[in-house]
Amino acid sequence: MPSVAVLLFLLAGFALVLLFLLLHEYKHPHRKSETEIQKTRAEQLAAAAAPKIYNESAFLLQKIDERRRIMDEYHHTKITDQYYELVFELQNGEMLRVSCSRTAYHETPFRKTGILTYSAGRLIQFKTQEQVIFDGYTQR
Repeated sequence: MPSVAVLLFLLAGFALVLLFLLLHEYKHPHRKSETEIQKTRAEQLAAAAAPKIYNESAFLLQKIDERRRIMDEYHHTKITDQYYELVFELQNGEMLRVSCSRTAYHETPFRKTGILTYSAGRLIQFKTQEQVIFDGYTQR
């Protein structure tokens, strides 16, 4: 039968090993830390939230603008709440509405087939044989 001194020595050794593991955060080789798990979750959420970019052959059908004009008693006019939208017919016959800037609204030509690039309902570019219209500026 072991003596009390040996049992106390084993108990103290076990306590030291346990204390060492807790202080140095023992990591199992196959176990991820909390920060790694949080990074992985954040990357997955960012990938899911990133809007996809689409390229389609399209033909411009309509231009829609909505503006609010405010006029004071001196006939000074101020335009607010400007919203511009282009309606395209895609190659498969579907209608697609995309919002755009004022410049892209005015520069996009009717009766031209081109490659429409858009994401999340917003125009990125419309490329015809003659020009490329970006949302904000035109390149010829």
